[in-house]
Amino acid sequence: MIYSFVLVAHSWLRWAVLLLGLATLVRSAQGWARRRPWTATDRKVSAAFVGSLDTQLLLGLLLYVVLSPLRPTSMAALKAAMPIATLRFFAVEHIFAMIVAVAVAHIASSRAKRAADPTARHRRMALGVLFTLLIVLASIPWPFLPYGRPLFRLP
Repeated sequence: MIYSFVLVAHSWLRWAVLLLGLATLVRSAQGWARRRPWTATDRKVSAAFVGSLDTQLLLGLLLYVVLSPLRPTSMAALKAAMPIATLRFFAVEHIFAMIVAVAVAHIASSRAKRAADPTARHRRMALGVLFTLLIVLASIPWPFLPYGRPLFRLP
């Protein structure tokens, strides 16, 4: 029961992550190009993006470590999963890439906060969010992939 709830929440939250990432990228790219000041809205949108990524990671780790029947429970299980593309994707590739994406987003946010001027702040945020979104998009189990999952998972 709780596994299904967390799995559905994790699946649907990806859309919030992608939309907030896109909004942050657009705002930051426009701010960078137009040399506009960093506003409270820019701060809120970027914080919402990073917060949604953190929540997504928390749900994903809950699935990976506690709830999922696909989680590797030993090194032997992990070794056995490696030749099987679907198991390898969820046991290693997906989780590793998403942790990297969250780290990139946090580094970008931190570096943007320390920027001396608004243009540098927008540039750092735009580039960091772009890299984050590229990693996230490459690591989502899209339906057209061999290990794909539905775009809109239902309970």
